[in-house]
Amino acid sequence: MSLTHPAHADRTDANRDVRIALLGCGTVGSGVARLLVNSTSSVPARSGVDYWLAGIGVRSLSKPRPPEIPAGLFTEDARGLVDDPTIDVVIECIGGTGVAAEFVVAALEARKHVVTANKDLLATRGPELRALAAARGVTIAYEAAVGGAIPIVRTIAESLAGEEILEVGGVLNGTTNFILSEMFGGATYAGALAAAQRLGFAETDPTNDVAGIDAAHKLAILAQLAFRRGLVTHEIPRTGITALSRDDHGLAKRAGWRLKLIACARTDSSIVTPAYVPTEHPFAQPVGPQNCIRVTGRSSGSLTFAGTGAGSGPTASSVVGDVVAVLRRITANRNAGVSTASTMLEPVREDVLEKSIPLRRVLRLATLGDVRPAREALVGSGIAAEPLDGLPAVVTAPLDSEGARCIETLIAAREIGAASVIPLWEDLSVVPSTSPLLEV
Repeated sequence: MSLTHPAHADRTDANRDVRIALLGCGTVGSGVARLLVNSTSSVPARSGVDYWLAGIGVRSLSKPRPPEIPAGLFTEDARGLVDDPTIDVVIECIGGTGVAAEFVVAALEARKHVVTANKDLLATRGPELRALAAARGVTIAYEAAVGGAIPIVRTIAESLAGEEILEVGGVLNGTTNFILSEMFGGATYAGALAAAQRLGFAETDPTNDVAGIDAAHKLAILAQLAFRRGLVTHEIPRTGITALSRDDHGLAKRAGWRLKLIACARTDSSIVTPAYVPTEHPFAQPVGPQNCIRVTGRSSGSLTFAGTGAGSGPTASSVVGDVVAVLRRITANRNAGVSTASTMLEPVREDVLEKSIPLRRVLRLATLGDVRPAREALVGSGIAAEPLDGLPAVVTAPLDSEGARCIETLIAAREIGAASVIPLWEDLSVVPSTSPLLEV
């Protein structure tokens, strides 16, 4: 591997080394650069082809950079790297949906393979970019966009390519899982958020995480892969964690549950929501900034993946894994790219858009008195419900978004004195439950 490409390089030479451009050198980009600079033997050994790191596009040359990355690689002309006809692979580590989108589209239009960890871009424009990659006969690979080093994208796209997937999702956001873990231990929401920010798990503005937007982005990407449909973020019903309290966690402890932010998609519905999860369930297991992702297939059953879902190291490792996959395809003269990403998606049916997964709701009552009035108010409105044995709560039958809005109306009319309304997670009927759920 060389750090700059020869000026006389001929793009038509099928046997020449592959040339790579890296866009962005922040937290993830610097990790990718380090791996590429230090993997001069391992990557070619695994991919079957040598590579040249042609340059690293950055916003400013004056910013301090890791000393192990040669200074001569940096350039402020990122667009020049994208337009360079000798470049074969563009790695996008800028993030966001602004200039990063411009560069990705330009690279695909120029028939360059793209590797990215940009979940915002893929979740909102993934169907369009996949169609463009397919039309140009190249790859857009994005394993690192969901779950860091957890190999969920490649598993769905390759290992489960012949499977009928029924459900995909789980705990997809490490920041909220850290906050909820801290709250389960007794912290307030404000205290848990401050700890997450202090430890680097949460941004100064945590909205993207705590409002469930990040989880919805990741879920949209997984659903696109699993169901071959162009689901995007704004079509997923979403609730964040900002309204949760220590009392909600107290109820969870007494009932044998954990509170988790669950992001899940099925063939005809999706949801991002805080939910009570039985303690023995896989979704209840991750602690701190960990993720837990599960794929359920009709023949394979449930496959569960867990690990740290973010950070420079895991994400950079996953990006370079995608680079190796692309290099292998180039080595094999398969310019159609990695089958994981360069295929067109069917549009989402109108009856599926914003359709929420039906779940039972747990109404934690504001007072410790008799729960029968709350139950009677629900039943009188056509919602089946039963008291949660020995606790100040009522559990409804499974409800979709419309049923949940009916409960909100009853609370607003003060017919029910509920302090919170939180779904109770339940698996698909084809999946054996890991623990008995309350029968109502």
